[in-house]
Amino acid sequence: MKVSCIGIGVMGGALMKAVIKSLGSENLIVSDNDVAKAENFAKETGCKVAKSNLNAAKDSDIVFIAVKPPFVASVFDEIASELAGKIVVSVVAGLTIKSLKELFSFGAMMSGSSEEGVTFIRLMPNIPAVVGEAMIALSTDAEQPQELSTKASKQVAELLTYAGKVEFVQEKMMDAVTAISGSGPAYAYLFIEALADAAVGMGMTRNQAYLYASQTLKGAASMQLETGKHPAELKDAVCSPAGTTIEGVKVLERLGFRSAIINAAEAAFEKSQELGRSK
Repeated sequence: MKVSCIGIGVMGGALMKAVIKSLGSENLIVSDNDVAKAENFAKETGCKVAKSNLNAAKDSDIVFIAVKPPFVASVFDEIASELAGKIVVSVVAGLTIKSLKELFSFGAMMSGSSEEGVTFIRLMPNIPAVVGEAMIALSTDAEQPQELSTKASKQVAELLTYAGKVEFVQEKMMDAVTAISGSGPAYAYLFIEALADAAVGMGMTRNQAYLYASQTLKGAASMQLETGKHPAELKDAVCSPAGTTIEGVKVLERLGFRSAIINAAEAAFEKSQELGRSK
């Protein structure tokens, strides 16, 4: 199996490093408008650099598209003639499978190419893919035969094993995914920064403060995932009667910590819906 990736920015590069761990660098071809970026990635990983997007698509079975939304149409104009019978995986933020297919259809029409046999998959990863700890949502084309979509989605999920956890979702949930796992790392980093600032105010060095704050958040998340216990149950277990933790929790509740997070996620959700309607 050969894989190509058009667009090798932070997210595209992170996902392709996971693909390399699954398939080997000799089976990956990359291309980017910034040729130097693609060449540097190839030098770092040992993969191949295509002379053009067209060549990248031509020489692969699965084509990842990881460019900015405004560039998708021009990419399809270039590669549509080489996509018959292949799997196209979109990592383009906010672009629905329907919109993806419309752009592909126009590119195919312009090049006089067949639209038959192309399987479309949409991904929503998040930035921890850089360290192999992403939460990746995967959606398939509801209009395609289920057997084809299932087979393709399993192939793609297996390729991304080393990027993090892959979960199959209905595409209608992608705006919620964007708000929670897509934007969520920023909320977590803000929490880490605030907790570290408090630690520095108490006398810790900055490096020590970040270590304690980050490891605490990582450990708490791992504990919830591994035990499967309700977060409230885990929180209650830390809060001793008349103890230090419950005093801190009372302040967070009084200042609206919980509602602030909910409101932030809802704002991100609404923005994702708005961006989707504008495409």
